[in-house]
Amino acid sequence: MNCQRVQELFIDHQEGTLQPDEAALLRSHLASCPTCQREWSALQEITRKLDDLPVEQASPRLREQFYAMLETHQREADAPSPFALAKSRIDRFFEAILPAQPALQFALAITLLVAGVFAGSRFLPTPAVVLPTDDTAKTELAALRAQVDGMGKLVTFSLLQQKSTSDRLQGVLATMELKNPDRKVLTDLVGALAFDPSLNVRLSAVEALALHANDEVVRAGLLAALPRESAPLVQMAMIELLASVRDVNAAPLFEQLSRDESADKNVRDAAKRALASLRTPTPAEAQPNALAKEPVPAKAA
Repeated sequence: MNCQRVQELFIDHQEGTLQPDEAALLRSHLASCPTCQREWSALQEITRKLDDLPVEQASPRLREQFYAMLETHQREADAPSPFALAKSRIDRFFEAILPAQPALQFALAITLLVAGVFAGSRFLPTPAVVLPTDDTAKTELAALRAQVDGMGKLVTFSLLQQKSTSDRLQGVLATMELKNPDRKVLTDLVGALAFDPSLNVRLSAVEALALHANDEVVRAGLLAALPRESAPLVQMAMIELLASVRDVNAAPLFEQLSRDESADKNVRDAAKRALASLRTPTPAEAQPNALAKEPVPAKAA
């Protein structure tokens, strides 16, 4: 039993669902392999930390959003495809005109490929590469490069350099125990939120950053990561976090997401609610205006 197979069976072994012979082979391999011993210890540590986390009840609004998103996806999955009839007709058309034997199909494909290459090289013009010549275009390109370089300096990739997803998740969870994390820890969390391929790691990064949402680096990182995020759950978590700290710089992003028809419906709804929340002044913000409008009593003669 090799290391990859052993690590694939870790979860089943932890839950006690392995067959006796597989469990015996796993224990034998684990006793003599330092690499698998480290992975097993990391899994146990993550499980312990997850068990120690306080159990929080989901808010009614989050529960409603989850079930609404689940119902939307279920309706989309159950709905018949509008292209099913057209697809069946196209399939029947090609079945009628194409040869049934694989050798003839391959020969026909080669013939069409050669004909397409010849026609393209003979009749299609070669596109010209247009390079920026005016000062305005050069300035815009320089500004774009500066933004990319600035983003590269903002985030670090220490969490992504870990060997496995469990190691990266453990690194994010460990930051939740820090009361006053330094700037490097915060930028590492922002980097995990923006670039980590694991959905669970990115969600955990949002939860960890929520403890320090008043920091300028955290808010800037959230604003930079939100446009590149594609997972609806992570998008909604970031939207709610930015709305909770009333970051007015997030208003353009909320406006864009609320109008993006390609975005998930629940994400668009969350962006609309967040935008309305930013536009509604809090009692503390509204009170100075009320005091300013209050007429000053005239002095007695």
